[in-house]
Amino acid sequence: MAWAMTRSSYINEQMLEPDEEKRKHNESRLAYQMRRVAERYARKEKALKSGYQTTDEAYYESAGLGQLLPFVIASVVDGTVLEQIQQMIQDGQPKGKSSPSEGGNLLATLIDIKRCFLKLDVQDQHLLRLRHFDNYTLQQIAGQLECAVSTADRRCQQALRRLIELLGGPSPWQ
Repeated sequence: MAWAMTRSSYINEQMLEPDEEKRKHNESRLAYQMRRVAERYARKEKALKSGYQTTDEAYYESAGLGQLLPFVIASVVDGTVLEQIQQMIQDGQPKGKSSPSEGGNLLATLIDIKRCFLKLDVQDQHLLRLRHFDNYTLQQIAGQLECAVSTADRRCQQALRRLIELLGGPSPWQ
């Protein structure tokens, strides 16, 4: 609301555009700007009430996630318990209010990814394992699935997108 009140002359100018097409475009742009302002405000309030900074929020990109997946899948395949390692690390550190994932803690990030990876259906887990752990090419995956290479690529991308959604979705700033 404050955003709109401080820009009332700008908003009026945009809304009084004589050209119908430009006015509709301006309405759309203003609505987008207001949604972004409201979203930022809500994120700041949530962070304030939860006791963290908005800079502590983590969003995963498919490229970065692809680099971390081999370690996560190895912990699933080999039975490495990342959570126990995290607890041992925390036992040696002073207790604080912050959560382990704040400040870019790689182990906490891997644990988050592992939890979400295990929530995926078996087919998605299998595809991600073939692609990111066993280092199969798309041609090899297509051969195993008995489908076209483009279909194998699409299925791998969809599995990765589903994992990103479980992790909280893609970054809203991209």
